[in-house]
Amino acid sequence: MSTTNRTVILIPHYNNLAGLTKSLQCIYHRTGIDVLIIDDGSKIESRPEFEYLNSILNPKVTLNILYLPQNRGITEALNHGLNYILKKDTHEFIARIDCGDTCVKNRFSLQEEYMNEHKDISLVGSWVKWVADSTEKELYSYKPPTESKKIKKRMSIRCNVIHPSVMYRVSIVKKLGIYPVTYNAAEDYAYFFEMAKHSKVANIPKFLTQTEHNSEGISARNKKVQNKSKLKIVMKYGRKDLFLLYGILWNIILIYTPARLIFRVKSQLK
Repeated sequence: MSTTNRTVILIPHYNNLAGLTKSLQCIYHRTGIDVLIIDDGSKIESRPEFEYLNSILNPKVTLNILYLPQNRGITEALNHGLNYILKKDTHEFIARIDCGDTCVKNRFSLQEEYMNEHKDISLVGSWVKWVADSTEKELYSYKPPTESKKIKKRMSIRCNVIHPSVMYRVSIVKKLGIYPVTYNAAEDYAYFFEMAKHSKVANIPKFLTQTEHNSEGISARNKKVQNKSKLKIVMKYGRKDLFLLYGILWNIILIYTPARLIFRVKSQLK
């Protein structure tokens, strides 16, 4: 990785070369940005090859790939990446995007500029659109609150910063540590809840990121497990107010509501 670029984009990968390629090709930066891929024990035929991926990158994008010997799950992959970044200690910001997701051309520049202008903000996300993974048709979108106070109040109901849309400071990682490993399929919710408790967070009121709705993804396959983890997170981190009560009830409902019904409601509300 470069020793001069301010931001490194952390991308976990597991048997999804088409999605990884799609995401890498959308990454632009005017002055320079790094990409760190953590291959989480993919099959041999699905392992990312440096030479090919490096050949499809846009100018000013620097690539590095770390290979885990066996599949350990997204949380372990992310933490492996964070520990590597902390050890190198050459970057100011860490950005996220997942395989198959895309973003607008100036997303990372906009987020860097936002961080420059708001020194008290440790994490910034954006509004997000979800699209079908095959047709790119928009399915639904989410406009989370933009101000730190509103985000903190509503974190007990749902995560108000969307993981593939975020950029956060290396300094907050040094302060809080890496992603927690005790909340299956909801590590980002717990991590960002912790960040919101200890610092200011924000969202840029623009659709900067587009994420794929994958019926075989973690959220779909582990819905009940994920929602049980979310309930534990809300009860641990939530402030004792009406939002906490609302969040507890809402997550209990989600545990027992079919995924197809939730998807249908989201689609109608877009």
